[in-house]
Amino acid sequence: MSEKSSQEQPPSSVEEKKLSNKELKELKKKEKAAKRAAAKAGSSTNESGDTPQSGSQKGKKPVGGATKTVSQVKKQMNNAKTHDPSDKVPPMFGHLQSKEEKILSTPDIASIVHPSILSLTLKMSTYKVVGSSSRCIAMMEAFKEVIKSYKTPEGTSLQRHLTGHLSHQIEFLKTGRPLSISMGNAIRWLKQKISVIPITTVEEDCKRILIDEIDMFITEKIVVADRVIVEYAESHITNDSKILTYGHSKVLGELFEYAAIEQGKKFEIYIIDSKPLFEGKKLAKRLSKLENVKLHYNLINSLSSVLETKIDYCFLGAHSMLSNGRLYSRVGTALVAMASKNKSIPVLVCCESLKFSDKVQLDSVTTNELGD
Repeated sequence: MSEKSSQEQPPSSVEEKKLSNKELKELKKKEKAAKRAAAKAGSSTNESGDTPQSGSQKGKKPVGGATKTVSQVKKQMNNAKTHDPSDKVPPMFGHLQSKEEKILSTPDIASIVHPSILSLTLKMSTYKVVGSSSRCIAMMEAFKEVIKSYKTPEGTSLQRHLTGHLSHQIEFLKTGRPLSISMGNAIRWLKQKISVIPITTVEEDCKRILIDEIDMFITEKIVVADRVIVEYAESHITNDSKILTYGHSKVLGELFEYAAIEQGKKFEIYIIDSKPLFEGKKLAKRLSKLENVKLHYNLINSLSSVLETKIDYCFLGAHSMLSNGRLYSRVGTALVAMASKNKSIPVLVCCESLKFSDKVQLDSVTTNELGD
């Protein structure tokens, strides 16, 4: 009886016709993606090799196996992965965008993106330009090049069209890395400056005004602000002081150089560093040229041992200062700050007003980026 039913069962092609054309196309796409992922990982292709044989194997099953075939095919479609299984993102970070998703979501506006923006986006995505202040300065310098080469289309004005033109540049810039708080504040400032220019102003004069305003913005909000912070924070550093810091910060580098070179103070600095970028190496290389400074470089897993030394102050940089008083900075900053507090070590944060934000954030998971 089983042999008769096996002979009477229709071939696999008849079973597959029960799937819609759309489902068959999706199945083929999933199979190809799974094969590519398996080949890239260097693993065996047993799973993808079994797929074309499934029809012949199911042809030996009883007639009732047709319904099971449809459900199995749908299950295979759902289980097909386009990523290497070893690169799974934990569910806690599943809402954050990966590099592949960023590439797929890149807006189709490359034809109107300025070369300076393209270059900056590449540098940011490869972490050649890091740090909130450095990224903000680089962005404003790129905007200066965009404004210089900008020409107002006929039938409109610079005040109305340039804002939209900059928005396209900003959208492309976001594909490299999310904008920092300082970059967002600078963008809002620039758009406001564009909107208040009198509509009767000649285009060349508008460009000159905006470029001068950008230069003044960088000077006042970053350069002068850093200088004021340095001169105030320097009073906390004395001869034979032992300073703890984490990672790299532009303003902290200027602070330590000012105290050692201009004030002639001799002190020790303990630099704590961690993955993924090991930014502390940059600060260590910068300060290694100073004769008055004795450097100690440690990874974050040896923080407890470093704190056994009599540390006088802990200086930290900032990505942003939120409206609820929370410090928003690179991963590991909270550990350094809390460990210092546990040892009754004063913690000082150097942050420009450009980085102040009206946002409230209670954790570092909801809004973040994957450093893959």
